[in-house]
Amino acid sequence: MNNRVSKRSHQACENCRRKKTRCPGERPACSICTRLQQTCQYSRSYDLLERSLGDRQEDRLQQLEEKMELMLEGSISNRQIEIRKSHSRGPPSCDNASESSNMQAKPMTQGRPTDEKALQATNALSFAMPPKDVVTEGIALYFKYCHKQPLWLFDPDDLTAESCRSEVIFGVLSLALRYSNNPFLKGQADQMCQQYAKAARSYAMLRITDGTVNLSTIQSFCLIALAEYTANDTHLTWLHIGLATNLAKCAGIDTELHEGEFIPEVEERRRVFWSIHLLNQQYASHNMQLNMLRDIHNPKYMAVNVDSQLEMGLKPPQTPQESGAFTLRGGIWAYMVQLSTLWSEVQYYVSHCASRDPTSPWLVDSGYSIIGAHLMDMETKFPTSHRYDSVRFQDQSKEELHRNREYWSPWLYLQFTYHAVHSVLNHPFLYSWRPQQSAQFAVPNTFWRTSSELALIHTTWTVHLIDMIAEKEYQLSDPFLAHAVAIAATIHMYYCRATDPAVADSAQRKLDTCMRFLGELATKWPRCQAIHQKIQRLIQSAFAVSLYSSRHRLPRRTLSIETALMWDILCQKSTETSSAPPGDGLFDISFLQPPSQKHPDQVTVETEIFHHSAGPVDTSDGGQALPPYSSTVHDRSTFENPENEPWTRNNSASSDNVPSQAPPPRDPWMWPGSGFPGDVSFMDLTHDPFFRFQDHENPYRGLWKIGNL
Repeated sequence: MNNRVSKRSHQACENCRRKKTRCPGERPACSICTRLQQTCQYSRSYDLLERSLGDRQEDRLQQLEEKMELMLEGSISNRQIEIRKSHSRGPPSCDNASESSNMQAKPMTQGRPTDEKALQATNALSFAMPPKDVVTEGIALYFKYCHKQPLWLFDPDDLTAESCRSEVIFGVLSLALRYSNNPFLKGQADQMCQQYAKAARSYAMLRITDGTVNLSTIQSFCLIALAEYTANDTHLTWLHIGLATNLAKCAGIDTELHEGEFIPEVEERRRVFWSIHLLNQQYASHNMQLNMLRDIHNPKYMAVNVDSQLEMGLKPPQTPQESGAFTLRGGIWAYMVQLSTLWSEVQYYVSHCASRDPTSPWLVDSGYSIIGAHLMDMETKFPTSHRYDSVRFQDQSKEELHRNREYWSPWLYLQFTYHAVHSVLNHPFLYSWRPQQSAQFAVPNTFWRTSSELALIHTTWTVHLIDMIAEKEYQLSDPFLAHAVAIAATIHMYYCRATDPAVADSAQRKLDTCMRFLGELATKWPRCQAIHQKIQRLIQSAFAVSLYSSRHRLPRRTLSIETALMWDILCQKSTETSSAPPGDGLFDISFLQPPSQKHPDQVTVETEIFHHSAGPVDTSDGGQALPPYSSTVHDRSTFENPENEPWTRNNSASSDNVPSQAPPPRDPWMWPGSGFPGDVSFMDLTHDPFFRFQDHENPYRGLWKIGNL
């Protein structure tokens, strides 16, 4: 306070100080002296004080300017280094990795590239790099469990702890450390992986801000997208896939400029492009084009059709060349990318079915027919060396399978996805969920018979693949396979209602296998945990008793399907919990709409069949099968409480006074073995036409083996 008074007294002129008047302090003459027509004078001591304060402020400003100049000089020098490198060796993924036979890798100071200093000087990044042994272990685990499973971004010689940018290393750790038991993680691998993904995103975004983006930045976005997918953060996955896609387009990676050349830096760009393409086809949101040319007052979204006859003059990059122990068989990763493209078309087809697409699937121009034609064409062109009967997965030793994971993991992806495509196209739900149309007359009997047989064959193949993996103790590293198994489980759920007890028991065992497999994956990836929970909810809903139906028809012949939940499983738009709003974790909470308490389109379709299956093929009806009859129950909770009223033999008999022809169903949440609810008659589509040809002592040796890839 005394300092303040002293300072104000020094600000007053001599006249005001003498009169003890409050001086306004204007210079060169204050307003009081001017009004009184007096000579205004100021003390020389204050002038010296003011000058010293001004000098002090000027010194502080000069210091700030010097710091800014140092930061700018560092940024400019690093950008010049990047330009020199790009002219000398192309756009590498790791700043000083050996990319050319004419260049040798140079060690980096303290294991980090030189341009890391400019980022750290800003004090904007506070993520600590884990110890070197953890980083080295993470890189080794990445090439064991993540290389070509599914992304192919690096080769083992390109990725070292001493040469790569921080965003790449953090991205690698966010994927690979899920397979580590290092004490450094302290049993919190999931949380640590999320932190490393966040660190990689921060470094990569700062590259964009500083204008120092190169190929490693795009690679890091690919790694982050896959890490967010496994963490079940759908919207962050879409965001990073979009960033990688747009950066690749801006850098010209999406066109082939070096046709016929296979030098390392060109091959690296090709690997990045096709990895981004796989991410877009398999994990990204559906692309839609807004059409407002026909009617500006009624614009509509149109799906992007890959079958369009309009071709561009530009060529995409060539597929990268593969090397390794299985090169004599030919590359397999390119076929993995190709099948992912077809899977994207399958997802579009499911979306069209969900939006009540009026096109009948048996028409020649339907999505069902077009996708089926593509699938048959791919099957005919698929190399014999990669086919199921040629590679003999079941005859390989465990050591051989684990030693060559970069081949066997893509091969398993091809097998699971191939059967998943068939399973989705022929899923009984797609053609029986619309209750306003009588399915008996809307779907031809021949189509229904063929479709049901294909669904059963290919879901049986999916279970067979699971048994092979379990027998060989092969550890999967692609969470997408959980989606393929979940689709198979939803079809086996239908067959649990088969009239033939043998078919129903077989379906129960297969469903139990699928659920056990999903439960194991759920302990590894949050994405798989969400899928597993949704399948459990669907099963609980499907085998619940509807009092509304029991008053009209036989409840033991009814399967209740929540349409919104089934669409979510089939279409894989999002596996987020219903309690979390869309975009949670990405947008500000004020920007998000709170989740509704009830889905606006949540209805339950209760499916019932009019006929019974027979053991031998019945030719009296021309070999035709009637599709199920469906009715709709809105908000079934008003009619039933499945948790409080389990389905038992007694209440089934009391409702219709008809003795049951099968043993009583079991509690759906008891999983001691093969027991599962569904021993009751349901529908003829569940009749396995090949069941009587199978060797039941060895259930995986039968005519169902037709239709494999």
